Order: sequence, then structure tokens, then C-alpha cells
Amino acid sequence: MSHFDYLGLLEKELVIAVGCTEPIAVAYAAAVAKSQIPDEPIKGIVVRASQGIIKNAMAVNIPGAHDSDLALAAALAPKKACRI
Repeated sequence: MSHFDYLGLLEKELVIAVGCTEPIAVAYAAAVAKSQIPDEPIKGIVVRASQGIIKNAMAVNIPGAHDSDLALAAALAPKKACRI
């Protein structure tokens, strides 16, 4: 592929992200974790993340929650992880 072919492919496939993906990533990770222990009640959540993820996630509100918190994102995770 030529340089122009790569640029055309990137222009076609890449889209601008609207919002912050870090809370979604934490919620998805929590949903996957919960799917591994479906019959166990959740007694608490500990989110360990890099400084970059924490910084980015704390800078935006979670839609519908009017708050920004990674633990909240994990708590709001669906009971089952969806497949992408």
C-alpha cells in the first residue's frame, strides 16, 4: 500500500471520539469481572488505574449521573458484559 492508501484508510476508519472513554472502560472492566462471578454479591469495588486514566476520567461527568468518579462508573456497570 502506498502512503496515500494508508491516509485514505485512516480517513475512512477513524472517527473523532466525543466524550471521555475512560469511565466506559472502567464500567466495561467491572461488567466483565462481575460476569466471572455471577452468583456472588458484590460487597465493594476497588478501581486501580494509571494516573492518565484517573486524570481523564475525573475531568468529565458520567452521562446521567452528573458526577465524575471511577468507582461510580464501575458501580453503574451492566450486570453482564456486552460483546463488541
